[in-house]
Amino acid sequence: MDAEKVAFIAHPVDLGIFRSYIHSLRPDKQYDDRLLVKLFEWTPPYAVKQFSALSLDGHRAVDARLYMVPFLPEMQAISVKKVIDKIDKALSLAKTHGCTVAAMGGFTSIVLQNLEEDFSRKHGIRITSGNTLTAAIIIRSIEEIAGRFGVDLSSSTMAVIGASGDIGSACMGYFSRMVKKMYLTARSIPTLAEMVRRCRDCASAEMVITDNNIEAVEQSDICIFVTSAYVSLFTEKDFRPGTIVCDASAPPNVKLDTSLRDDVFIYHGGIATIPFPLEVDFDIGLASPLTFYGCQLEGLFLGLHPELPCSWGRGNITRERLARFLTLMDRYPSMRPVYTLGNICYNEAHIDAYARRWRYRHPVSVPCG
Repeated sequence: MDAEKVAFIAHPVDLGIFRSYIHSLRPDKQYDDRLLVKLFEWTPPYAVKQFSALSLDGHRAVDARLYMVPFLPEMQAISVKKVIDKIDKALSLAKTHGCTVAAMGGFTSIVLQNLEEDFSRKHGIRITSGNTLTAAIIIRSIEEIAGRFGVDLSSSTMAVIGASGDIGSACMGYFSRMVKKMYLTARSIPTLAEMVRRCRDCASAEMVITDNNIEAVEQSDICIFVTSAYVSLFTEKDFRPGTIVCDASAPPNVKLDTSLRDDVFIYHGGIATIPFPLEVDFDIGLASPLTFYGCQLEGLFLGLHPELPCSWGRGNITRERLARFLTLMDRYPSMRPVYTLGNICYNEAHIDAYARRWRYRHPVSVPCG
């Protein structure tokens, strides 16, 4: 039987990455940014690269193609219809190439929200936002780094910035049973309040609903950013010493200085290791070809395990669905959360150094015997 074919539907998260792509095509040319944006707006979607026999365990495998949908996040505010039309054409192209699953990366899933079923039926292709696996990777990364740093989650305060979204609500539901207190923010407080109401029955944490991101960050030991904002909301100077910051927004919500603080641990969440290189030949915002975005890797999961549900809509990642993805992720040791900042990857020595600072700041009593 032929391998399943997965479409990775993607777009550059910022102009710098698009500029890098153009430079890879024409290294001898320099283009004005305004011209680049206009050209990008006019360009139809296209296939970038094909990958064969991708496997997480050396047994079952899928083929994949990466498709570029030429738009930048800020363009969605200009013409949603034009962006949807580009996504539609990308899905048509993927179907022509025999793809059976399409993983929507970045803002493509946001723009297509509530239209997934229509487009899935139109093109005869399974569509997923990839949000369930992204949430699972974020959760595992928080649990792992807290364990290494000696952070007791049960006595910690956590902020989820963008808690009413699909990924944010999944993180809220999971950690509401593990941490002491949660600050939950969103642009729509009524929507967030309804999600918190449904979550409270199984929650042990004190849950504070607010539209004040600054208050939430200032009061928290762990901050998770999962917003759909396409501008920076904070800088690394805004966090109190000893804060763990998981920025899983694309573009990132936290603007970084040239030198990192040694008393705040910041990383881009929702990214995992893979056992095969995905060489794209231009910068896609990752530290290594052996890492990839969780939203796209969910397409790989669906290709390998067709029984899995697709991720659609807002607030639909139940505890049961999340548990399925977490369990499946644990079956593949080659896919683990990775701690990176753009093109920078924290190695074991870096993380150990941070861990020593955290444990020195908050000594952990180890029982004898």
